[in-house]
Amino acid sequence: MSSKKLFSEFAPVSKEQWIAKATEDLKGADFQKKLVWRTYEGFDIQPFYTIEDLEGRELVTNLNRAFARDENATGARSWVNYTEVMVEDEAKANQAALADLDERGADGIVFNLNGRETVDLETLLKGIEVACCAVSFKQAGCPGKFTEAYFAYLNAKGVDLNKVTGYLYNDPIGTWTTTGKEPCYKCLAKAIKAASAAPHFYALTICSAPFVNAGSNYTQELAFTLAKLTDYIDKLEAEGVTAKEVFENAMPLMGMNTDYFFEIAKFRALRALWIELEALYNTGLDPKSVKIGAESSVWAVAKYDPYVNMLRSTTEGMSAVLGGVDALAIAPYDSTFEQPTSFSNRIALNISHLLKEESYFDKVVDPAAGSYYIENLTDTLIEKALELFKATEAAGGFVAQFAAGNIQQQIAQVRQAKRADIAKRKQAYVGVNRYPNTKEVLEDPQCCGGKKCQAQSEGLELLPCQHAAKPFECLRQRTEMYAKASGRRPKVFLAGYGNPAMRTARATFSGDFFGVAGFEILPEGVYADAATAGAESAKADAEIVVICSSDDDYVASAADFARAFKAAAPDKMLVLAGYPADVVEDLKAAGVDDFIHVKVNALEALKGYQEKLGIKID
Repeated sequence: MSSKKLFSEFAPVSKEQWIAKATEDLKGADFQKKLVWRTYEGFDIQPFYTIEDLEGRELVTNLNRAFARDENATGARSWVNYTEVMVEDEAKANQAALADLDERGADGIVFNLNGRETVDLETLLKGIEVACCAVSFKQAGCPGKFTEAYFAYLNAKGVDLNKVTGYLYNDPIGTWTTTGKEPCYKCLAKAIKAASAAPHFYALTICSAPFVNAGSNYTQELAFTLAKLTDYIDKLEAEGVTAKEVFENAMPLMGMNTDYFFEIAKFRALRALWIELEALYNTGLDPKSVKIGAESSVWAVAKYDPYVNMLRSTTEGMSAVLGGVDALAIAPYDSTFEQPTSFSNRIALNISHLLKEESYFDKVVDPAAGSYYIENLTDTLIEKALELFKATEAAGGFVAQFAAGNIQQQIAQVRQAKRADIAKRKQAYVGVNRYPNTKEVLEDPQCCGGKKCQAQSEGLELLPCQHAAKPFECLRQRTEMYAKASGRRPKVFLAGYGNPAMRTARATFSGDFFGVAGFEILPEGVYADAATAGAESAKADAEIVVICSSDDDYVASAADFARAFKAAAPDKMLVLAGYPADVVEDLKAAGVDDFIHVKVNALEALKGYQEKLGIKID
């Protein structure tokens, strides 16, 4: 076999040469403005990366240790595929868990105890081989008492605790940030002491979902997760729990989001940061012992066109697995707005099965290794998260900063920036603020009205838990309620003339624009000239008529359209798709009421149309 390296006959190309070529192709346009974009974390993302971007970076040190990576490393990796079972009746929950394990291929069960103080573990776990599958619990009424009861049950059954795997969804500080319930560190210490005999069961989960669901950026998610961990170490020391015991019994459980490459980098960055923090506390623990869990978040979920949530869950699961998670809990696509069905539960489980059995994601230990972009992104997230983590620690730690409202303020600033981009549809949520299913009607639309985004608990500002595109969901639900009450849905007629390509493109844009508000989009009408289009479209059974054509046609004849239209239908709204700047004032004078285009804040514009149509805005 030849030892010659592939492509060795080609001279290497430097990053400077690539930039020069890209600048040449841009024909004078600014490289930075055209191709470089800024993240919500406050750093720039380049259009491409090369090996030069990895020079001097040390990120791979911890990841090499964590994944036991070397030049000849091969082999597979695995993760636990979890499904959640609600415990209202122990016998029924047991049957559901057995079905998921035996028939649907789950590797682990998360029993949601729904705040129960006592649980009949004998009935709940009947027939479940605890030593052969992962068994986890969430929302225990008293985590400390429950953990003691669980391990008493395991000991009574003679279960080998070295084979017990799972976790207790137990993040008292995280619960405090969303409910205001004060953390009980004595209870947490009791849970940790009880679970310490099982090296692969984690009684403390450091959850990032509250940050994700509140709209945080990745730097905040990573930094505040670590800051919670250090606060736990400080608080638990007074309860007789050492830092080493905290690390041995703690598992980061990260909320998943849909930004594919950032998610991969996030999980890799967390592993490196967690190992670094362990080393600072001199725990002496093996870097390979770090286990990371991932769970679905609420932020990226949508109530409308809910099957798209399956696609979102798939990309989230892919990025989590590629990022190296050890446990994966994908929620059913309908779990945030209705009781999940057998179908939705099965699909959620199948996503992980497909990643393993058909996509072979379990065959490579760290598939993202060596990617110039992801390696660079991982290291940048590590750097930025460390900066924020250190700043939080210097200011008194996570709990002190949250009590002062500083954490909430930092996250709110990012959330507002994200919401502004969603409102302008720079960030697309398919089925909600882009590409709506206009035939979809909710049986019982409930508008969020004027409720405050931020909840309060005795003066403490809590982290909200909302869909990213909730304002658009509320927008559409207002229309749904209006249609239900009045018996008529607002209608939009698209009137096209002139350039065929541009009129079609703008008609498509306009239908998408008004469709997200739940307005009925009538079939497009096409006319021979502007004046005819204006006169004939005025007859349409619609409250809003949209002129669809090219900028050249607008300059030449859109005023004729407007005058003919207003002469026939002075009370109807006339909107133009586009913004021909040179003639905007003339078109307004001729009768055009408004202009819609890609730079418009769609959310605010559509609220305005609702108000004009008599749809109540709270």
